[in-house]
Amino acid sequence: MKIVIIGAGALGSLFGGLLARSGHSVSLYNPSNLEHIQTIRKSGLVIETNEGEQRVSLSATSQASELERSDLVAIFVKAHHTAKAIQGTRSLLQRAPLVMSLQNGFGVETEILGIVPRENFLRGTTSQGATLLAPGRVRWAGKGVTHLGRWQGQPTPAVQSIVDALNQSSLETHAAGNVIELVWIKLIVNSAINALTALFDVPNGVLLKDPGLREILRAITRESVAVARAYGFAFSESEMIARVEQVCQQTAENISSMLQDVRRKRPTEIEFINGAIALEGKRLGVSTPLNQLLLRLVQK
Repeated sequence: MKIVIIGAGALGSLFGGLLARSGHSVSLYNPSNLEHIQTIRKSGLVIETNEGEQRVSLSATSQASELERSDLVAIFVKAHHTAKAIQGTRSLLQRAPLVMSLQNGFGVETEILGIVPRENFLRGTTSQGATLLAPGRVRWAGKGVTHLGRWQGQPTPAVQSIVDALNQSSLETHAAGNVIELVWIKLIVNSAINALTALFDVPNGVLLKDPGLREILRAITRESVAVARAYGFAFSESEMIARVEQVCQQTAENISSMLQDVRRKRPTEIEFINGAIALEGKRLGVSTPLNQLLLRLVQK
């Protein structure tokens, strides 16, 4: 299978490297991190785990003109970079039989569907953990599950072929028929965890250990669930709080992507997480003072 990865950051590099390791023809594309691309072109991508490391050879470029028509284009850029990334690769996306997004947040779908036909668009979520340690070196920080499906409708044989390719590449993946619901579940989890870790500069587990932060975590979850229920999902408030706290427990030592961005003084995905919930709340008539507050605080 020929695959193009748009956004060769930590997660894009991990997925691309593992797919290439299993025999697929993969091209990584990143127009901004030139040192990372040049290192991969020269000496391959090193995937580091607790068990050791492996070097994988694959194509990498910073020039969109070098990308060839593929069976799958996978978008891994940060949510706020989506519009620029898809404009720069418009022709490739329009010609691709399948386009996949495993991005965080809610709202990137509208931008992608402005270019990609709805029937070609696959959306999903992943809890794989990856950290870009240095140019040409990514750490597989935590193995999680990926869910993937059509933005609307049930999985097709084409979707299953992508799911199979990911599973064969050591990326546990399940076909999903309720992908929008899964995106919202992850959105709620991220709305509660990411901004708090970014503002208080703490790993995920501290949100449970500190009684005050734990209560705020629960309050944000309740507010986000209220918006989701108005959107049309029958989420249980108590079950969602339990899910958020479970994620904190399972990823206790993890530094959230938003906190990593804040520490590196880079823009965050806050507008597509807490900002998206606040925007939907306004549209649906649900008050979202906590999400609005987090949006403003992280944006500063």
